[in-house]
Amino acid sequence: MTVAELATSLGMHRQAVYRLLTTLRMHRLAAEGSSGRYRLGLGVIQLAHQANPQLRRAVVPYLRALAEELGVTTQCVVAEGADAVVLAVVEPSDAIFHLSQRSGARHALDQGASGLAIMLARPRQAGEPDEVAKAREVGYAVSRGHLTPGAVGIAVPLYDSAGQPLDASLGIVSMVDLDVEATAGRLLATAEQISAREL
Repeated sequence: MTVAELATSLGMHRQAVYRLLTTLRMHRLAAEGSSGRYRLGLGVIQLAHQANPQLRRAVVPYLRALAEELGVTTQCVVAEGADAVVLAVVEPSDAIFHLSQRSGARHALDQGASGLAIMLARPRQAGEPDEVAKAREVGYAVSRGHLTPGAVGIAVPLYDSAGQPLDASLGIVSMVDLDVEATAGRLLATAEQISAREL
């Protein structure tokens, strides 16, 4: 957007927008593009990696262990409004072929196992997807081909040490069919270990 467009959109004077943009540019959060238009700067990537650092630090070693043990991509996803946002991803080191997502990738909460797992830990709501009720019955969510054709996702919700939902999930994504119950059991056991870390 141009400075004029930003000023109009924000209901601010142009000078105030210029001052804000100067600060954002200093921190690489905004960048000036062609013809005086501004866009997000690359600093937002670093900022995104600092989001929820305590949870990220807690889950990454477990994600790594699961990725190596199961030979699949593992991830921790957090809720942000109506979206599921990937907080951390670990790929297996010795797999010939695996799926991956980048940190910061987002999708609607009801579109994949990771978001459904977050929703199953929340209180029941009118109009929630049938998949959430099914997931509540077994304690984990499964999706097939919702985000990537042919992919299987399995995810479980994460709780803090007091048993309160963290609005986050721990899950796997695979292109290979696997034993859903056994994998879910492994994820649930790992989620319990993470919860015991006083998050």
